[in-house]
Amino acid sequence: MVTLAAGLAIALLVVWTASSFVPLVPGGVLAALTVVGYAYTTGFAEPGLAVVVALVVVSLLASAADLASGMVSGRLGGASTRTVVLGTLVGIALLIPLGPIGIVVGLGGTVFLAALDEHDGDTREAARQAAYAMVGALASAFVQAVLLAGVTVAFALAVL
Repeated sequence: MVTLAAGLAIALLVVWTASSFVPLVPGGVLAALTVVGYAYTTGFAEPGLAVVVALVVVSLLASAADLASGMVSGRLGGASTRTVVLGTLVGIALLIPLGPIGIVVGLGGTVFLAALDEHDGDTREAARQAAYAMVGALASAFVQAVLLAGVTVAFALAVL
C-alpha cells in the first residue's frame, strides 16, 4: 500500500517534471528536495541512501542542463558568451510582458542583432547564430523533462 508521504512525493515529482516547460521554475532542484524530504520522513530507510544520492544527482543535472543549454548552443553556433548572456537577460526581461515566448524572442533577437553588427550585416550568419541559441533554449526544457520523468519513475519504483 502506498503511504500518504510516498503518494505526495510522487505527485510532486510529476508536477516538477511538468514545470520543466515553465521558465524560471527550478524543477530539478525542487525534485531533489522532494526526494530528500521523503527520505528524511522515513529516516533515510526508504528508498535507500544510494538511490537517494543517484536521484538527487540526476535531478541537479537536469537543472544544470536547463541553465547551460542556451549558453552552450549559442556558443556552438558562434555567438560570443557576452552576447548569449545579454540575450538571456533580455529574454528574462521580456518574460514579464510576453510570457514564456519572451525568453526565446529575447535570446534570439539579441543574438541576431549582435551577429548582424559583428558580421557586417550578414543576415544568414546572424540567423544561424540566433537559431542555434533558440533551439538550445527550447531543447533544454525537453532534456530537463526527460531527466525528471526518469527520476519520477525510478523514485516510484523504489518506494512502491
